Amino acid sequence: MSPHRPLTPKAWFSAAELAEMGLPGVATSKFGVQKVAQREGWADRTGHAGEPLARKRQGRGGGVEYHMSLLPDAAKARLLAARPAAAERMDRDSAWMRWERLPESMKAEARERLAVIERVEDLRRHGLTKDRAVHEVARSSGRGVSTIYAWFDRILGVRSDDRAVYLTPDYAGRTTTAACPQEAWEHYKGYYLRQSEPTAESAYRDLMRVAGEKGWTIPSAKTLQRRLDAEIPPNVQTFLRKGPKALDHTFPHLQRDRSMITPMMIGNLDGHLWDVVVEWEDGTRGRPHSLAVQDIASSKVLAVRFDRTLNANLVRLALGDTFRDHGLFETLLMDNGRENNAAQIAGGQPINRRWHKVPEETPDGVLKLLNIKAVFVTPYWGQAKPIERMFRDWAHDIAKRPEFEGAYTGHNTVAKPENSRTRAIPIAEFEAIIKRELLFYNAQQARRGAHLNGRSFDQVFAEGVARHPVRTASPEQLRLCLLASKPVSMDRQSGAVSVEGHRYFSPELAAIKRQRVVVRFDPENLAAAAYVYSLDGRLLAHATRIGAGNFNSVTTARNHRAALRDHSRAVRAQADALRRMTAAEVAEASAAAPTPGAPSLDPKVIAPDFSAPRHAEDFGQARRMAVGAGSTLDFNAAFERGVAAMDRSG
Repeated sequence: MSPHRPLTPKAWFSAAELAEMGLPGVATSKFGVQKVAQREGWADRTGHAGEPLARKRQGRGGGVEYHMSLLPDAAKARLLAARPAAAERMDRDSAWMRWERLPESMKAEARERLAVIERVEDLRRHGLTKDRAVHEVARSSGRGVSTIYAWFDRILGVRSDDRAVYLTPDYAGRTTTAACPQEAWEHYKGYYLRQSEPTAESAYRDLMRVAGEKGWTIPSAKTLQRRLDAEIPPNVQTFLRKGPKALDHTFPHLQRDRSMITPMMIGNLDGHLWDVVVEWEDGTRGRPHSLAVQDIASSKVLAVRFDRTLNANLVRLALGDTFRDHGLFETLLMDNGRENNAAQIAGGQPINRRWHKVPEETPDGVLKLLNIKAVFVTPYWGQAKPIERMFRDWAHDIAKRPEFEGAYTGHNTVAKPENSRTRAIPIAEFEAIIKRELLFYNAQQARRGAHLNGRSFDQVFAEGVARHPVRTASPEQLRLCLLASKPVSMDRQSGAVSVEGHRYFSPELAAIKRQRVVVRFDPENLAAAAYVYSLDGRLLAHATRIGAGNFNSVTTARNHRAALRDHSRAVRAQADALRRMTAAEVAEASAAAPTPGAPSLDPKVIAPDFSAPRHAEDFGQARRMAVGAGSTLDFNAAFERGVAAMDRSG
């Protein structure tokens, strides 16, 4: 293999020259370099000032030359190490400020240098190579070849109208690695790279104080800061000064394509704390929480509920509104908060709860019973939950409505207005205003999202539903969301269930095996009937509340005894219907049977199965048999008459 081509101080190279240099990260064959150039589009790349980074090669053979800035960092570092140490270039504003303070003699020298460079470029336009043009101009002007090349380095990437400013004589520039003791440099980095984010000025002042005791010679503050920026990448500085969360935001976000999803395929829900003070029904004041549900495909707000805190009931009611008005999701995105992790919401989902162990008898939650997949995502991360973007609109626009003037608190203590908390909005009025504004929010035209194409959220949702019908919720399914649930144990003797100090009973409960059940009830109206489900989601009974009677009321006691007699008659009638043979008939049949001989030993032991549960269906069949046998007593009607009489007397 031929030895590598020696490195040269020039900035433009052909593919063959790059291959022969053996630079790190660069192919070692001309074809390999050309393939990389084609894949990365070197021919179309430009510098900071818009100048092309690829050009036609002058001289015999022609071809294309590429600027060294297109190469990998390691290759550029190798080339720069072979070049003479170039002075650090000023920023444009500083260069012009310096130009204005220079005497006219130095400005004239800069213009002469620019004229030399322009003559070289003119010769190149007439077909000479750069090396030959530089030598020709150097001979005619009396300038050195290396000097002219150094001038070209100074103006590399500089705008044409700024060239003379950077060609002023005796400009040594500022170096980023001026002499500085290593111990002093480490002290400066240790002070500056902290999450308290001290300023560079304070870090430099502290360094100068220590340098006086240590006898260090310290460069200027600007030099140290430039060296820090050159040696420590920006993302590392972000991590050390702002922390890991800020570092996450330096990574390019994932762009999600919504063209493949339809309305009600994926939804997300989250809570939002409003920057508005409201007055609750009991006269207390505070900032309300809202629980919002959003459709991912259209970005439409589907439901919103309000309360003092985020809780499972708030989630359940918001989901109930969504399922009743719009249909059922296939997947629901939410964070791992307590309110979302509650058993009545996420019970049965494959998750690990953070705050407590999951009991084995925990019933399936609303999402599992409705066949909705729950996906738990990162909290406070808008890239995972698009609803966070919507909350920003709420905070910037809706919370600052004129109706909330004086009640708006600002996002933080620094941003709060002078009239913050001077009034409070009644909660009913607040809810009405928010729901009205959300109607406008959904109907706003000319949305700029890629999936919206100038349409409103309402239009995208309606068009999608028309093309792809969604699952609708039955009344029985809506009960799962609109009613609260609580797992309880049935009373061992009567089968009644107790919730929040209230007892519920029905004949169906008396006829089934005593077990743990889930009672679904209306927390706003505990006098209404409750629904009793098994832990696996089967409806067992529709139970009526049994009210407490007056201790001294004779009427209450009489009605209770009457209901008890009706219950006993119904049970006896069903017993007679289910047991067709009396004890005497069984005994007579047993006596008539022949006496068996000595039993033969059989190694197989056959045991009866008593594990089959008794369900409400068994009870219904028995009741029908009793009626068919001539019973004139309607068991349910008698029970309900007795309960109603007790309620009236109580």
